[in-house]
Amino acid sequence: MYMTISFSELLEQEFLNWQSSQGKRKNLDEFAAYLGISRPLLSMWLSGKRRPGAENVGLLAELFGPTVYDTLGIDRPDPDLAMLQKLWPDLPESARRAIADQAFKYTVGIKNEPDRKTDPAPKTP
Repeated sequence: MYMTISFSELLEQEFLNWQSSQGKRKNLDEFAAYLGISRPLLSMWLSGKRRPGAENVGLLAELFGPTVYDTLGIDRPDPDLAMLQKLWPDLPESARRAIADQAFKYTVGIKNEPDRKTDPAPKTP
């Protein structure tokens, strides 16, 4: 049977996993520093009073995996798009334009394809 957990439960599990990986007991101040957030914000997440914003969800998913999205009920980002977003700042303008042009060509091609369910193939005489 599949059991869902709340985000605060997931975060608590991840704290315990992180603490174990450190080889010694750690406190929530240290965990907040590891996450790059304030201790009060971590406390609100753990208590369920607040949920992470979009900027923190990506960070948490990088640290703990895509389960973060599932637990928060957020669609997982497309991995190809995420890769492009990471690489985009380092691409020269000409490469950016070429990628954008290619994407446009694919989009136009998809929009202009006949719908196979409503547009049957022509019958041969």
